[in-house]
Amino acid sequence: MRNGPLAVSTRNPRYFTPTSGPDAGRAVYLTGSHIWNNLHDGMGPGPDGPDEPERLDFPAYLRFLTERGHNFIRLWRWEHVRSQAAGGNYHLNMSPQPWARTGPGTAKDGKLRFDLERLDDGYFQRLRERVTAAAEVGIYVGVMLFDGWALHLSPPPDHIEGHPFHAGNNINGVAASSINDLQVLPLDPRVRSLQEAYVHKVVDTLHDLPNVLWEVSNESCGGGTVTDEVAAFLGMDTAPSWGDSTGWQYWVIDTVKQHEAARGYDAHPIGMTMQFPVPEQTKVNDPLLGSQAEWISPGYDDEIFAGGGHPMAGGAPPSRWYTDPPVADGAKVVLSDTDHYAPGHGDALWAWKSFLRGHHPVLMDYGLIAGLEPGDEPAADTGVPPFAHYEPARWAMGDTLRYAQRMELIDAAPRRDIASTGYALANPGSEYLVLEPDGDGWAFTVDLHAGSYQVEWFDVTTRETTPGDGLRVESARTVEFASPFPPGPAVVYLRRA
Repeated sequence: MRNGPLAVSTRNPRYFTPTSGPDAGRAVYLTGSHIWNNLHDGMGPGPDGPDEPERLDFPAYLRFLTERGHNFIRLWRWEHVRSQAAGGNYHLNMSPQPWARTGPGTAKDGKLRFDLERLDDGYFQRLRERVTAAAEVGIYVGVMLFDGWALHLSPPPDHIEGHPFHAGNNINGVAASSINDLQVLPLDPRVRSLQEAYVHKVVDTLHDLPNVLWEVSNESCGGGTVTDEVAAFLGMDTAPSWGDSTGWQYWVIDTVKQHEAARGYDAHPIGMTMQFPVPEQTKVNDPLLGSQAEWISPGYDDEIFAGGGHPMAGGAPPSRWYTDPPVADGAKVVLSDTDHYAPGHGDALWAWKSFLRGHHPVLMDYGLIAGLEPGDEPAADTGVPPFAHYEPARWAMGDTLRYAQRMELIDAAPRRDIASTGYALANPGSEYLVLEPDGDGWAFTVDLHAGSYQVEWFDVTTRETTPGDGLRVESARTVEFASPFPPGPAVVYLRRA
């Protein structure tokens, strides 16, 4: 990458901008697919897994991303050497881990126990190699420091017994018995010290790479509980009591920022993602907005969940973040990840709607569980859609990035009011990018400033582009448009001539 690390733009805080280099000052829009094993080995069908953990072909993964025009991944941190996915028939027995496996004795996965006082250089070498390889093909990486989901929402007993900090898995006498011992303050001083040493090592390993963003943790607990029905789905007899990780996540954010400053490193943006479960679902995003994180990935905050409603309950409707996203107000950069409000879902309209509301669409890509190549069937009995199911969303994310890079995005803002469809990114008088999502063939309108405009049409489904007739607007007025394509969603791009 030719540019320096990212910072939130002061001109348009919905986007990042490089702090140095030829693109300094230009808006950076992020979008891409991710899956759990893009750092660790050991994901595949069945609850147990082979002796030799399955390995993702990372160069092939990067080719998959670049072919579809993506420029961002979440690089997953999976803390368990033995775990499974609730509701799906596949294992996540992930290695390597950040600590050396020295023994004596064996851990839950049958391999040597960990020495938590000794960091494993091989892990950090792999981490640097993968972030560097991504930089070489123009991909930004959200480096996940911790994971909360598997500690409380994967099936017992491995949700804790499969973790290196469980008593049976290390030689140091560290004996975590729940997520509360690892991600809820106050922490045992020894656990806190071990976590701090690990975070410092990650920052030291990657601090000079310009394509790095930090992420605190994936879906850690938020002080709520689940219903007995959901607990049964997770394989638990009763709903357990989980604490609130907010204070711990704020501590991690402070630890990263303080270490970067103390070492004189360039600062990299850090993000905080949806917590689950929380006491009031409609307020799930408040701790994210109240944090010192530069970017966030929000989750279900729909009014349908007021009064105790639960997004994991059967029959829950799609979230507004998927069907009709709110307009980004610039309070935080929003990486809108289906992982947190529509797991298992993703289509072309979701990508376009998110982009035109000022967000950065990111796909939790279950289609990659079966591999990186097209296939008619998913991996045996995994309970997830096949590879091809997500292709429209993947290609659409790349299409939105192409338009983002063509526009003067730094000067554009999402506008509900400027087009009758409600979906527009506009710098009035200069550029307008408008989505007609319904594809019903009816005309729609756009409020335009006076001027001459070049017109381009894009078919969201077929990905066909065609020029329109030049448009001259003598004075500000509402102009009617009709897609030249067969019925289906379309985008019109107007640029001042």
